[in-house]
Amino acid sequence: MPMTIHHVKKSLLIVFMIGAVVLAASGYADHLVDAVGMGRITDANLIYLNDAFDRSLAGFLVLSGIKSGLAIIEGSEVGIGFNLEIGDIVQAVYDYVDVAWKAALAGGTILLMTRMCLEAVALIDHWCLAAMLLGVGVFLIFRWFLADCQRMTQVVRESTMFLVVLTLILYVILPISITGASFLSKRITQPIIEETQTGFEDIHREFSPGYLSEGFFPEDVNEGSLFPGFDFKAKYESTKERIQFIGTFFKDRTRHMAVLTLKLVAGYVFDCIIFPLTFFVVLYLFTKNLVNFLSRAIS
Repeated sequence: MPMTIHHVKKSLLIVFMIGAVVLAASGYADHLVDAVGMGRITDANLIYLNDAFDRSLAGFLVLSGIKSGLAIIEGSEVGIGFNLEIGDIVQAVYDYVDVAWKAALAGGTILLMTRMCLEAVALIDHWCLAAMLLGVGVFLIFRWFLADCQRMTQVVRESTMFLVVLTLILYVILPISITGASFLSKRITQPIIEETQTGFEDIHREFSPGYLSEGFFPEDVNEGSLFPGFDFKAKYESTKERIQFIGTFFKDRTRHMAVLTLKLVAGYVFDCIIFPLTFFVVLYLFTKNLVNFLSRAIS
């Protein structure tokens, strides 16, 4: 008699697992997951990613404006009797701007891909949960009612453990990794990135086409001369002063540009790669070891 009751309990548990599979596949189980706090975490992650992407886009546009301003004078020439390409002078600054521009582009792309990844996970996570529950049910059937098929039981067990880890990655590890990264970002890298963007905005104003035209290509100082085109001495002095001004201008800004670029690159590397990847690896290893431990304990 006790044996019969035992079998009835097992059968009811199998029926319950089948119902849980249907519930998970229909998406209703996600409401339970959201109710325990994961929904709030997901919403906070989306807000963080949207804000971070908007900031990176704004910085990317500012850097694009700086590159456009530099492009105005990149191939320009000044001189009298000889020509000096201004692009040779601004090359160092342009290199730093180009690196910062690529960093902003890569950072914004990674943030956008992360947001799209979360949206994709929301579409498939319930199917993974259903597959995991189905695997658990099949494993229990083999273990309780088909004990002789040990090889098949082992295969089902390993597959189910894989589905358990994958489900935890989609529902827990990935969202918490982004939450942890956003927590560190707001306190460490976000202030640095905002500082660099403010600095680039100031440089953008200095590199505006109007400022560059007035500073580097002023009106001919000898317009009032009777023969301005033949006043070589005045042209030489004007060209000399202009070259000195351009050299001093970009020398002063090269170091500042280098500091801003290094800070921006470091900020995006930590923000988009190191912080989320570190949380993900730590949580993944902890979860995998915990699942393996529980699996051995159950066996």
